[in-house]
This record gives sequence, structure tokens and C-alpha cells, in this order.
Amino acid sequence: MSLLLSILGCTAPSQPSRFYRLDSQLSGAVMPERPVTGEELPLVGVGPIRLASYLDRPQLIERISSHQLNLYEFDRWAGTLQENMVQVLSNVMQQALPQAQVIGHPWHSSVQPDYEVILYISRFDRQSDKIKLQARWSLVEQRKGRLLRLDQTVIETSTNGGGIEAGVKASSDAVQILAREIAAQLQTLVADQR
Repeated sequence: MSLLLSILGCTAPSQPSRFYRLDSQLSGAVMPERPVTGEELPLVGVGPIRLASYLDRPQLIERISSHQLNLYEFDRWAGTLQENMVQVLSNVMQQALPQAQVIGHPWHSSVQPDYEVILYISRFDRQSDKIKLQARWSLVEQRKGRLLRLDQTVIETSTNGGGIEAGVKASSDAVQILAREIAAQLQTLVADQR
């Protein structure tokens, strides 16, 4: 009898997975006009992004305590978190830097960005009603092979609710704040190059 119950237990349908994406929320936003000058705009490359190994997985993660994490087996990122973060960072930075052309990693081997933003995400998870994003990032001027800035950013956003979707929205907000902070550092460099 116990064998029959264990076989039936194995064949029971599992819970369906739910998939989430970070969003740059630019669909309704008006992109700034690019100046029509005929000159080539500086090219800013965003990425690559490396994730701490505990983040490099499809499941969404919640921090229960300083030492314990909970992986939501049925709540997952649609695609990879790295690609999604590059997309959001690129979109928001492009909006903030109309005097530049922003592209996300990977780019074609024939493309040589003037500036490259390289990121390492050491923390990106929910704890209680907050999302915490901790990133180390560097800004490199590619033509001269020169490190222009090395920085660390810690961002906390509120989930404004208890569900997974509220956490994903707050995660999107955190990535957008990071993008605007990096874009602000690039603003004068890009303006000086034109």
C-alpha cells in the first residue's frame, strides 16, 4: 500500500511556475529629443554584468536572515537575470543620456564603445518589505584603456505590498535608480566628448 501511495504521490501534478521580468517602465515615457547635428554620438556600452553565485539561478530569492535564504521554486525569472538587468540599465541610461548612444552587452565584435560600464551585483534580494541592491561598478574609457571611476552603490526600495509581484516591481525600481546614478556620472564625460 505504501508503495502505491508513493507512486501516486510522484505522479501528482506539480504547481505551475510563474515567470517575472524587471521592467524599465519606459513604455509611456517620452524619450528626450536627440540633437540633430550630424556628428557621431559617443557610444556607451552597458555590461557585462556578473552576479554573485547565489543570484545566478532562475528562482527569485528572499533573505530570511543574515545567513538564510529562501528560493521560490515556482517563482522564476523569465530569461536570465543578467540579460534582463542589462536591458533595463540600457533603456534607462539611454533616456537619461540623449547625447549618447547606449548599447547593452553583448555587442558585435566590430563595435568599440567609447565608454564601458562593468558591473558586479553582490546582493539583489528581498528582505521583509525591502529590496536591497548592492553593486560594484566601474566606468572605463575604452580608447585610452583608462579606468575613470570605480564605485559601489547600495540601493533599498520598498515593496509597498506583500506579494512577489510587488517585490519584482521594487526590484525594477532599484535597477532604474542604479541606472540613473551611473548615467549622472557619465553626463559630463559624454558632454565633453561632443
